[in-house]
Amino acid sequence: MLDTEGEVVHWELQIVSTLLIRNLDIEVLFELFREHYSNTFEKVWEGANTINAVFIGTEIAYRTASEQSTTVIVIYDIERNECEITAVTHGGGTGLLRIDWGSQSAAQNTFHKRLIELAKRHGWSVSRIHPPSASVKCPNCGASYKYNEDQIRLDGTVECQNCLKSFVLPERDKPKPTEERLV
Repeated sequence: MLDTEGEVVHWELQIVSTLLIRNLDIEVLFELFREHYSNTFEKVWEGANTINAVFIGTEIAYRTASEQSTTVIVIYDIERNECEITAVTHGGGTGLLRIDWGSQSAAQNTFHKRLIELAKRHGWSVSRIHPPSASVKCPNCGASYKYNEDQIRLDGTVECQNCLKSFVLPERDKPKPTEERLV
């Protein structure tokens, strides 16, 4: 992205781990998001068995005197009463002095804290879903690296981060998501 003077603007982007909430009241959850994360945009789509929603909230990150936004993506399975939530923070990373004061991690921590407090009050189950990754040894150079799901090509190959040669990821090493119970 370019600013008005043609300079490249670097937006910090950090994804909050996906959370899974079970046995919830979706309207109570949406009230939280409407109160804190929808001053810029809100859209809810209802289907036969799912409710999907996007909430976008902006705020000034006082640590850096810059604006940041939080995007909350909701996928709610009505039959299972289960909700997958992903939050992404944008901007707010460097500000005037080009120093990272941790505003994005603070926004992430606040998001998690609000969600966990609400879940405890209402007796909901909350887990963090860690993205799939696999630790694999390159058959060409012997280096071991972790590969996320998005680094695996459609044909099942990955590129070694050391020697840059491609190799097939063995089926047993294909990444699987893990779940960590929070509440």
